[in-house]
Amino acid sequence: MQKAKDNDDTEYLDRSGLQDEMSSWVYPLHFIDFETTMVAIPFGANRAPYEGIAFQFSHHTVDKDGTVKHAGEFLNVEPGYFPNYDFVRALKDELSQDDGSIFRYSNHENTYLNLILGQLQADAEPPQDKDDLIKFIKTITQSSKKSDDFWIGERTMIDLLEVVKKFYFDPRTNGSNSIKYILPSVLNRSEFLKSKYSKPIYGTSHGIQSKNFNSWTWIQNASDGSVADPYSLLPKLFEDNDEQQVILLSQEDELKNGGAALMAYARMQFEIISDYERNELKTALLKYCELDTLAMVMIYEAWKHELFD
Repeated sequence: MQKAKDNDDTEYLDRSGLQDEMSSWVYPLHFIDFETTMVAIPFGANRAPYEGIAFQFSHHTVDKDGTVKHAGEFLNVEPGYFPNYDFVRALKDELSQDDGSIFRYSNHENTYLNLILGQLQADAEPPQDKDDLIKFIKTITQSSKKSDDFWIGERTMIDLLEVVKKFYFDPRTNGSNSIKYILPSVLNRSEFLKSKYSKPIYGTSHGIQSKNFNSWTWIQNASDGSVADPYSLLPKLFEDNDEQQVILLSQEDELKNGGAALMAYARMQFEIISDYERNELKTALLKYCELDTLAMVMIYEAWKHELFD
């Protein structure tokens, strides 16, 4: 309110508070993001309407020495298949290698892991590793307010959105704490990020390992001279094919948000499409979700450089 009154466009950072918070984090840091959907008509047999489906995750890590890596991912593209248990198994494999802090952005990941826990408990024919999966979920989550069972996992995920709300404010986000607004504001403020990601180091053996990008440059200038929104840089769909020869699955030719991602997944489930179209959508989903976790890493890197380097 004071910044609006004073027409003050500078960012605010609670330096001492954020330093204390970040000093409590355990390396290696893990940044995860889920893509999920909930539809009226189930994708597969023996499932319920509006049942939550977790079909994709991305996972970045940051070591204590600053090494960044796209460590893993999961994506189900098989029509009619219920992916939730395989999803948790893959996530468990990714996160069980150490005791590093785990980050999400907003409560979405905690909500869906609680949902899958309920599915495991209610399943008449649960998988053999049901108990192991439930134990893992409880380790990295906290119970929902509606749950009869109460727990806070010893390694419960840290909500980076709550960290933003407590310690960071930029008038350029127009009052939004969405990562789609926070990331561009951080990129435009941080000279460290501009220097690092203006080079094609992302997706190289000597730079940052990536599963879906090769020698990619994330810092590019928009027409007004500001740093372009990285989501606008994601490759377009069907670039190498005549539009007249491909039935586009959306009026949009790119995936830039979660709504577009779940629509792409739904169409891969419900519609008869060519292998070319399926591969294009799969590639786009993988790149979009990878950027979601890289965005979290970039926010962390900007703060780390500002406060500790």
